[in-house]
Amino acid sequence: MFDHKDLFAIALILLGVSSAGLLHAGIIFEGSMTQEKTAQPGERYRGTFVLRNTESSPAEAKLFQTDYTFSADGNNEFGERGKSQRSNANWVSLSRELVSIPANGIERIDYEVTVPTGQGAGFSGTYWSLIMVELIDKASRESAQERPEGAAQINQITRYGVQVVTHIGRAGSVGLSFANPQIIKKEENRLFAIDVENSGQRWLIPSLSLELYSQEGSAMGKFQGPATRLYPGTSARFEMDLGQVPNGKYLGLVVADGTGDNLFGANVELDIE
Repeated sequence: MFDHKDLFAIALILLGVSSAGLLHAGIIFEGSMTQEKTAQPGERYRGTFVLRNTESSPAEAKLFQTDYTFSADGNNEFGERGKSQRSNANWVSLSRELVSIPANGIERIDYEVTVPTGQGAGFSGTYWSLIMVELIDKASRESAQERPEGAAQINQITRYGVQVVTHIGRAGSVGLSFANPQIIKKEENRLFAIDVENSGQRWLIPSLSLELYSQEGSAMGKFQGPATRLYPGTSARFEMDLGQVPNGKYLGLVVADGTGDNLFGANVELDIE
């Protein structure tokens, strides 16, 4: 499962025949890979990000849009733009779809977001999509640069996903649902795991903790888990290391702090072995 925080990149290796090794365009992304804005129906706003070429020769990249969702089972989907219920991909216009970055130079990529009107009163909560930045290998057929005729290469395709997030005003319900609490073992560690889904209309970045009690009600400790961004309808598996808690049956209170007044909880029964 990808980390759903500010930075993530997707690398795919396409196999071929080569005696020349692996080529890689030296483009790095600068700035936040999650760009969020609060807007109203009919409002238009602009965003930008920067690509830097670290090589001594020009580099190229192509830009395109996808939807994006993920679930607690580890599945990540990069679907056709505009198909997800909460996609804003069709609101986003790119300034260009192909960019050439000079040697040791930078290029600013601009985009514009236009929140629809008309049935705008029906919009509520958070909408999002991805701008994919795919580096074009110098050996690729898409490259505008010359390459040896008949050369065969192993091409590495690297993609950066820029998450473009639009919050419609401050409205929209918030909610979390919990499922599948369990004890899992990783190497020598015992972990409490639980799946959490955003059942509301606005994104949340909950941090989870587990308060553990004996059957008699004695406090056995509090165990802190990670904070993970959850878009509406997405889910993630949260894990907490239980340390040296003795084997036995316990009662637990799972607390999810979604910041502000957004506090959620669930009771669980655990058999730790």
